[in-house]
Amino acid sequence: MERSQIHNYYEHLVFDYIDRHVVPNSTGQPDDYFLDIACLALNKLPNRYVRYEVDMAFFLKSDERAEMDTRVRQSIKEAKAFIDENFDSRH
Repeated sequence: MERSQIHNYYEHLVFDYIDRHVVPNSTGQPDDYFLDIACLALNKLPNRYVRYEVDMAFFLKSDERAEMDTRVRQSIKEAKAFIDENFDSRH
């Protein structure tokens, strides 16, 4: 049984949002900074496991997708604020 095919769909949403909105505005931050934000944000979100991204695109209602996007933005905002307050980029 190939287990690596299963993943949390929120991972895709979180990393996509970080790549598009956080990375461009955080020049000079190390990868650890972004990974810490992702971990904190994902821990605030529910799990939504899928095998294929197309499963979510095909079966997800538009209002449910909008709610997921809102939750992702909020969890990343909170995670980034926490990391910005507590992250020491010198180490």
